[in-house]
Amino acid sequence: MVISDLISICKLAVDVGNKVYEEYKKRKLSEAEKELLIAAVKDGVATAKYGEFYVMHLNEGDFIRAGNKNFPDDESKDPVYDFERYFEAFEGLCKRGYIRYDSGSLFRLTSIGLEKARELVRKSKK
Repeated sequence: MVISDLISICKLAVDVGNKVYEEYKKRKLSEAEKELLIAAVKDGVATAKYGEFYVMHLNEGDFIRAGNKNFPDDESKDPVYDFERYFEAFEGLCKRGYIRYDSGSLFRLTSIGLEKARELVRKSKK
């Protein structure tokens, strides 16, 4: 899948709104989806660079940057597999309507995505 496919998925989910959200809301978030959402906010707040995602395709390897963290990170033992796992999680977050496309390789949390990320941050601190 390429960035243009992600753009279409995110746009469709945001445009369709509640129909897509309600269907995906019934599914439990995967651990990778949770990791991406939590990394996208700092202490539950989306600020510059937080609340943002970049899908990067570089010669050195592919990764998703959420907030200030890369998925997979440099310590991954199987970066190709890990990228695919996080990419599928990112795609799932787009389908839920949690992420919208902005420009270039930049995506941002939607308001419902930010609410969910904040909820996960609160739960992770307990």
